[in-house]
Amino acid sequence: MDKQIEIEAVLTRYIPFVKLISMLEQGFFIPKANLFTDSWEGSLHLFNGEKDNFQTENQLIAAKEWVYVSCWYLDEPESHAMWNSYGQSNDSLAIQTTHRKFKLAFGRSRIDMHARFFPVMYQKPNNAYHLYDGKKIPDWFRDEYTVRHSIFNYLPLQLFHKHEAFSFENEARLVLVDNDATLEKKNKRLGLHFSIKDTREMITKIILHPNASAWFEDTVRKLINDTYQLDIPICKSSLVGHKN
Repeated sequence: MDKQIEIEAVLTRYIPFVKLISMLEQGFFIPKANLFTDSWEGSLHLFNGEKDNFQTENQLIAAKEWVYVSCWYLDEPESHAMWNSYGQSNDSLAIQTTHRKFKLAFGRSRIDMHARFFPVMYQKPNNAYHLYDGKKIPDWFRDEYTVRHSIFNYLPLQLFHKHEAFSFENEARLVLVDNDATLEKKNKRLGLHFSIKDTREMITKIILHPNASAWFEDTVRKLINDTYQLDIPICKSSLVGHKN
């Protein structure tokens, strides 16, 4: 696990319009892992068809309460597949930042948690038990990290592995473990927020959906330029006119 993300790498998120408003109003949101719609996240079941032996299913559910995950497309050019998967409405868009700006926003938001930001590794559906033997993912922000239960070490590692069928996502993930992590109680928070100021400053570009209407483009421009008075470039998609 020695593959690093270049500090000037471009990060992209394909999101509905309402999420952009939420980011600008409340700050960039990082949900806890159990809010993912894919219940397989964090397990090895997909690789070999049987349950892994790193934790019980109940332990996995409990641990997801205390682990937060933010997913990004690790590339600058637009992806037709990503628009289809995550920008299904014509009233959607993509936001971009860089690794440097994302990390700076995280630090300035004073989220004091163990953080790992790393590319997802896509695996073939074979025996997966060897994936974690003696392997570590480099720390992103904090160097010291200790928890009472080993699952909080295993789960972040597992969240960086996905089935090769998802490789089109070319994903990088920020994974955080709450300092109060425990299997004995539930986490009352749904997730974490970057500060509003740093969220707004980290966005370097907004790309409109390939089928965005003139009305939607005008709405986004007025929101960014007039309502929030932000100097963020707003671009039409390079895929305008391309059909599924």
